[in-house]
Amino acid sequence: MRYICPECGSEIPEDSEFCHSCGRKKDNTIRLDQAGNFIPPETDICASCGAKMSPDDMFCRSCGQPLSRTQMVVFRPRMVKYGWVGLILALVPGVLGFMPDVFGTGLYSIYGLGHLYFKKWKRGAIFLMISVFMFFIKSGMDESLLMTLMFVITSLFVYFMQAMEVVVLAFMPPKTAE
Repeated sequence: MRYICPECGSEIPEDSEFCHSCGRKKDNTIRLDQAGNFIPPETDICASCGAKMSPDDMFCRSCGQPLSRTQMVVFRPRMVKYGWVGLILALVPGVLGFMPDVFGTGLYSIYGLGHLYFKKWKRGAIFLMISVFMFFIKSGMDESLLMTLMFVITSLFVYFMQAMEVVVLAFMPPKTAE
């Protein structure tokens, strides 16, 4: 079993009683099994009236008291090592398509580089193909307002979709089967 400190997000060794980073006691930690799945806290008794509570309850069904601070688990994910590189590769080349070029023609967005950094080859290839497709659309597009607006909306959609996937990859590493 793995223990994650809800205060700083550091992993606490099994034989330790306190977090080595912030000093918080181990009794209110986030517990994960070996596969990385969340294990609900054992505090399933209402602190106010002592009634049994379900793990999904936010309030006691007997007295209506909300969960106490010790019963709530706050999870602050930590970024994987060098995850910021993947974020930069995903966010910066995508923003370049919205910035005007020196010559006034505008640069082209490149999507999928963050996915490739995190070794998500299929998703990275898909977003790179979308980048190439959008390059050809933009180069052959007339300058009407409607076409420009449709292109910008599509570009923003693709940009935010790939950016959110990379943020998840940067903060939530894929589960490994052990």
